[in-house]
Amino acid sequence: MTFGVPPLKTWSGDTSNRCAFDEILTYWQTHDVITFIIDLGMYHTSLNDFLDTGEQEQVRKFRTDYFKKRFTVSRSLIRQILETILMTENRADIILLPRNQGGIVVRGNPEVNISLSYSGTCMALSIGKRKLGCDIEVLRPIDIRKTRSCPLFDDRNWADEKERSRNFLHRWTLVEAYAKLHDKNPFSLLNNRVFSEDVHFVSYCLDQHAIVSLALDSDTLKETLLWLDQESCTTHPHCIKNTPCSSTKPQGAPHVRA
Repeated sequence: MTFGVPPLKTWSGDTSNRCAFDEILTYWQTHDVITFIIDLGMYHTSLNDFLDTGEQEQVRKFRTDYFKKRFTVSRSLIRQILETILMTENRADIILLPRNQGGIVVRGNPEVNISLSYSGTCMALSIGKRKLGCDIEVLRPIDIRKTRSCPLFDDRNWADEKERSRNFLHRWTLVEAYAKLHDKNPFSLLNNRVFSEDVHFVSYCLDQHAIVSLALDSDTLKETLLWLDQESCTTHPHCIKNTPCSSTKPQGAPHVRA
């Protein structure tokens, strides 16, 4: 299959895409993949209570508050979501293990697949019944001179640098998502002109602020993109409201692979 760039679906973080915690199980029963859009600004120290001993130790090893908060938010939300979809009240039974080249597996639950991605203050958390890859990129100016010689990005028909950066970031989300689906290093793919035929891409543009792409192994999988409403969380009395990603772009925030 040649490298076909999927169209960007328009997505808005309004009430129609809001998901309360008590709705998660219903979505899980009716969909193959759920992607949650989360603002890392929802961090609260009480979220540490959801981490196991090893995860709490890992938080202490991070050198910056950004990475401490990012890890805490992601792992605590994963655990709360899994408690819902696995219908368990024993949090200690949920053992999260890292997967090669990014991603998380749930020990003893091979039917649950997790892919994480961060960009600035935004996080995309995909949970699926099949293996998948997910990537998010906040739209921003970016120096792409070093990749213009790469076949996947060799397209000079953009009107201006803003459009060029937007299209570059869209294609980069596809590369990252594909790499996570197949446990590859994304940089090993940059000299390719094609991807294998066993991939189906879906891309969203979030409020003209960020791009999210999914790589799936079938075009028949039913997926949805939601923002998680922390205000409705009843499993922890100190959880605070989570809102869709702010339109204000973070200054100097990391955009790294996860």
